[in-house]
Amino acid sequence: MEALIGIDKKHKTEISDALNIVLADQHILYIKLRNYHWNIEGNSFLELHEFLEKLYTGMEKDIDETAERIRKIGKNPMGSCSEFLEFTNLKETKEPFHDSHKILSTLLDDYEVIIRWIRDHVDVAADNRDYGTEDFMVGLIRNYEEASWMLRAYLAKSK
Repeated sequence: MEALIGIDKKHKTEISDALNIVLADQHILYIKLRNYHWNIEGNSFLELHEFLEKLYTGMEKDIDETAERIRKIGKNPMGSCSEFLEFTNLKETKEPFHDSHKILSTLLDDYEVIIRWIRDHVDVAADNRDYGTEDFMVGLIRNYEEASWMLRAYLAKSK
């Protein structure tokens, strides 16, 4: 059944396309977070292992909410690894890193890429009066800015 929420089909497609790119980025970052959580080594292992678990748990929630936001506007979220890899703004990491500085730097770069992309595309929702999606995207920016701040703090500590 079509979602009759005051947004025409063309604009629902534009909005869902933007959200699907966010969803692709979230999945790639989630996989990196899990990989690094499993493979991190060094003096701060326990602290960073727990920190990465907090980040990937938060990302699981964000992934679910992003996919559900797409469904709320009457569209379908992408759901295959090949689609995520095709549409992501992030670079895939194929080898496990063990060095905490390299891990944290890579994650910081990824979070900041996502923040900038959402910030550059939040207007697709606002311009089409989809204030629910606009608010949702602003919330993601807020969450990812917090994660970035924490990563920068860890990196400053590890110098």
